[in-house]
Amino acid sequence: MINLLPPEEKIKLLSQKREKLVVILGITITIPLLCFILILLSIRFYILGEINSQKILLQQAEKEYQTPEFLVFKDIIQKNDKILDRIEPFYKKETYITQVLETISRIARPENLYLTNISVIRSKDQKIKITASGFSKTRDSLLVFQKNIQENAMIQNVSFSPESWVAPQDVKFNVAFEVK
Repeated sequence: MINLLPPEEKIKLLSQKREKLVVILGITITIPLLCFILILLSIRFYILGEINSQKILLQQAEKEYQTPEFLVFKDIIQKNDKILDRIEPFYKKETYITQVLETISRIARPENLYLTNISVIRSKDQKIKITASGFSKTRDSLLVFQKNIQENAMIQNVSFSPESWVAPQDVKFNVAFEVK
């Protein structure tokens, strides 16, 4: 096809084409941008409405929890919390004697050996020290008892008093050891 239009008309048509193209591109960019702005505005208004409703709920809850009965109950809870804070360290330092006595009772004792006194002490380094005294009919029974104590994995640092080994019959003994 031959274009017989004068050059001024050609330039005018080309500029009109460009203007139409700019208008179309402007509209295609502007419309989605406006939609995005409207979506953001609606989200903002929704969030502002939710904030206001939450503020109202918070104010109602504060009024509800400012009643005299609730304030008295709150004071009681706070006092008990302070007491529990003071009691917790006490229980952490406590020796659980049942576990210690269970360990001691599992030690095999000969028939003619009796424990007469047991003392349980927790030292500053958190070790549990046991001091026991007793009676054995023979020194051999006491030797068997010493062997049984030393074989127990939960017991360490076993020491018998020197007087425990003097008499061959009717032995009164004292033993000290630590329980893990």
